[in-house]
Amino acid sequence: MARFIVNSIDYDQFGGGVFTAVEELQRQLPITAELWRRIPGPDRPDYFLAGLEQRINYHPIDGFDWARCQPEFLARDDSGPFVWVYAVIVASLIEGTQLHAGMQEFPVRLAYVIDNTVGHDAQLEFAKCDYICYAMISDLASQPVEPPADPPA
Repeated sequence: MARFIVNSIDYDQFGGGVFTAVEELQRQLPITAELWRRIPGPDRPDYFLAGLEQRINYHPIDGFDWARCQPEFLARDDSGPFVWVYAVIVASLIEGTQLHAGMQEFPVRLAYVIDNTVGHDAQLEFAKCDYICYAMISDLASQPVEPPADPPA
């Protein structure tokens, strides 16, 4: 599996994540991403860094530390200041299960990368991402391909 699609997301049932970001992300679904690399974290070895095929707008909650982001990825729109998110961190929801080729509706935790230097790090630093929600991802290689439409006569 090199690419995956996120078709659905849900709030973290244990109270983690950013509730307002879940609603914002739901409006931007589906999103597709390409796995770039596995990156161990301080608590488990199986996080994955994935690049998004289309960036996401992330309007953080009040109290967000904007200094955690690189300035070139900050912008403002009618809803206020936001971060352009170009990558995400995913990890299987149940530790010990693995992302794998052919997976369908596989449950993961999803975090936005808010400091793009994370790609150079040997270990994931949680300060460089914001945990958002649970997500269901599917391997794009196993998705059915729609045949092209017949050209008009």
